[in-house]
Amino acid sequence: MTQWTIDPASPVIVPGQMHGRHDARRAGAAHVVQLGDRYRMVYWGTDADGRHVILQAEAPVEQPNRWTPIGGPLIGPQSDKPYNTGGPSFPFLLPVTETYWLLYFCAWGSKRPDGRLPNTTGVAISEDAGRSWRYVADNPIIPLDRPYDQKGTGSLWVLLENGRFRMYYTAIGAYGPKPEGVTTGHGDTIPRIGIAYAESEDGLHWSKPAPELLVSPRGFDVEPYEYICSKPCVVRDESGYVLWVNTFGTAYRVHRLTSRDGLHWTWASRVGPEGELGAGAPSAFDDHQRSYPTVIPYRDQYRCWYTGNGFGTTGMGYAVSRLSG
Repeated sequence: MTQWTIDPASPVIVPGQMHGRHDARRAGAAHVVQLGDRYRMVYWGTDADGRHVILQAEAPVEQPNRWTPIGGPLIGPQSDKPYNTGGPSFPFLLPVTETYWLLYFCAWGSKRPDGRLPNTTGVAISEDAGRSWRYVADNPIIPLDRPYDQKGTGSLWVLLENGRFRMYYTAIGAYGPKPEGVTTGHGDTIPRIGIAYAESEDGLHWSKPAPELLVSPRGFDVEPYEYICSKPCVVRDESGYVLWVNTFGTAYRVHRLTSRDGLHWTWASRVGPEGELGAGAPSAFDDHQRSYPTVIPYRDQYRCWYTGNGFGTTGMGYAVSRLSG
């Protein structure tokens, strides 16, 4: 079991701290990559008008929370594109070469009259090492064509291994009535959300070799009743792969799985309903939930940035753990 130590200085980033008006309402759901001796963070910002944008900051690897903002929004809403009228969220940055970078995201489309999530998955391209970005023309890139993702897709994680892109993505398969006697965070009609898998030769066009979800919510097998597994974070190590997911019954909690091949996953020993990261002390910025970790191995530890209450409306925290072995 991974034991995490929460930095007492958390939150390490709060809304409005990095980009003023552009992240005035939200700073959360970060993805962090190492570029030489510095970390690059991309994160979900919501501006003062409620528009979703992707923002970035950087910090020295040796001082991992001395963050400074970089520029303005990388990408934002597309008023002429129904899939992305609200703007992008849940970013994932993938430097493919020194200059060719991909930025994946969960798009917020036009509001649906039935109240269901208007989310799909898109990508933007940079050909100058992240200085400028353009949306690809055929967004969204993941078609809603399987029973497990026919109602929407969202946040993701992509591994580039031996020239092959491997995507783990949040998939919405169905909506239905909640089971009798169950308390949920979505009322009487709840989604079924899990982790699906796709592969690509170019990072833009994807196939789905798996016939079903790789990771499904566990329902009545755990307490509270679980109907969401979302926003994967994947790390490869000498023994295989580690996957952190965000499960939901009444609040998001972080749980872990392991795999030898990245396709067949086993839940780690359960640490109770509060998960690996738990929740903060009463009245803390993360007292309701800690979620959406992005994890980087560093020497003999994992470094983790996570999102606090309100999907980032209270900011982001930082945690570390010792690597076993």
